[in-house]
Amino acid sequence: MTTGTDSGSSNPGQSGLQVSLTVLAEGPFTTFHAQAGEPDALLTTTLRVPVERIGPGPRSARFDVIVRRPGEKPFSLELGSPTPPWMVVDEKPPDNLTALLQDSRFLAQQVYAVAASTLALFESTLGRRMGWVNGGRLTISAYDRVSYRESGYYRDDGLIRFGHKRDGRTSKAVPLALFRDLVAHEVTHAIVDGYRPKWADSHAEIDQLALHEAIADLVALLSVFSTQTLVEQLLTQTGGDSRNLDDLDEDLLRRDLFRLGDGLFKRGTARPSLTDDLAANWRTLSDPHLRGGAMVQVLLRVVARLWLQRLDAPGGRSSLYQVARAGASVGRQVLSMLIRSLGYMAPVDVTWEDLLRGILAADTAVVPDDDLDYRGTVVTAFAEAGIALPTLTDLSGISTFVGLRYPVRLAALGSDPEEIVRFLWENPVLLAAAKIDPTRPIAVERVRPTLRVGPDGFVVSEIGATFTQEFRLSAAEARSFGLATRTPVFIRGGGQLRFDEGGRLSFAALKPILDLERQRAKLAAQERAIRPTDAAPPAAPPVTPHGSRRQSGSIAAQPPEVSADRRPTFHP
Repeated sequence: MTTGTDSGSSNPGQSGLQVSLTVLAEGPFTTFHAQAGEPDALLTTTLRVPVERIGPGPRSARFDVIVRRPGEKPFSLELGSPTPPWMVVDEKPPDNLTALLQDSRFLAQQVYAVAASTLALFESTLGRRMGWVNGGRLTISAYDRVSYRESGYYRDDGLIRFGHKRDGRTSKAVPLALFRDLVAHEVTHAIVDGYRPKWADSHAEIDQLALHEAIADLVALLSVFSTQTLVEQLLTQTGGDSRNLDDLDEDLLRRDLFRLGDGLFKRGTARPSLTDDLAANWRTLSDPHLRGGAMVQVLLRVVARLWLQRLDAPGGRSSLYQVARAGASVGRQVLSMLIRSLGYMAPVDVTWEDLLRGILAADTAVVPDDDLDYRGTVVTAFAEAGIALPTLTDLSGISTFVGLRYPVRLAALGSDPEEIVRFLWENPVLLAAAKIDPTRPIAVERVRPTLRVGPDGFVVSEIGATFTQEFRLSAAEARSFGLATRTPVFIRGGGQLRFDEGGRLSFAALKPILDLERQRAKLAAQERAIRPTDAAPPAAPPVTPHGSRRQSGSIAAQPPEVSADRRPTFHP
């Protein structure tokens, strides 16, 4: 492995360096179809991850990966080089499924590489470091004693657990962590939870949980889809080597090309078909997976339509390679649009209309000249799902805020929450727009600078800040406010503010606190909805020992204890 080192120092010059690590392109049942007479091989790809020091476990600054054999305590794996920069030494997986299911060393490499590359994707797209909801490291138990339904992200414990399953296709249990998209899905939940913690707390509504699921599914699907070799193979599978590339249309591009957990079950994938028509009542479905699945379909339609637009350009269908390359590129671009929208949505009570506005506003800030009509394609797809913004919507949300006072210091604005509180307090027009109760404190949760590079090569520099105000009204206070209730009511609202590089307010997404109609709608939704709970999972099947190569022999840190009746905050 070639690395950059500062010759004048004993420390590695590793800032900005990345290395490639081999992972399964999709999962353990996805194989590369070899030529006639040759056996199929596991389909792999490489992921670029930041160079960093890796300790036994493997453990990095941000992740603690725990590997165990079924029925035994966790053990540490030495994956790093003994010399700087101590990065994971890449190893290819075994060439057959049986050996792969016994290879703990590659399992640890797969989990670390997918987790680190997913985190790097968010950080490079949003232009800032991302933290976990409880700080510290995110622990990932790569081969846990849990079932499929118990696998997932446990926010209170800062833990992701991946179990294993059997279904008769192999004599050994299959670790869920060998599915690249499932790992990306759960790590995305942890990233979004750290960035917007109130989207998944005890007061979050189903729309916020569904948005969590939609984002996690899309990151997982489009991350896998960015592997050009896999796209080529999927197109070949659906049409053979003799496919007529001129016949490609939207339905065909979406059919069987986007699959979450492909091969996870003998019957198919972890999600229903993404080519079905949207259910008329999708916005009222009680299962966050199903409600969020509608939005997954909407964004995948965007990918398919933009992909076709590229194919219809001169030379766009000249070869299977060209078709697959265009699809993978569009998938990455749409995924970037989705991730950037996180910085343009309020910290509480987000809706699907907020997601649409966030995508459009974020993309406008980075790509002002939308000559390929990406934003128009997004608007059309959302409208087909019944999601539209008012005709005269001001994407920036600040057109009515005139004469703002800026009694702040620019040097402090990008890091000091008190500067944001002061800015709000000194501008009654903002207090009125957010309908803040001036008698109660305002909590500023995050103030962070962001740096993003537009397609023209210029840097877009902004400061993002979120604030909330929340309190509980007694039943009498709630009725006096105008809410028809006999019990106390929890009130919450807030907003996202963005400032340009000169410290001037450039964007605002507000959820007014003392907005009677909004709080009435929330109260009505809470009364109608029953937060879904998972049924008790089946007993875990007996497992076969899971072997390891190159293990250090030392005992790893134990994963956090999780009570038997605990369920994951989010599961696949």
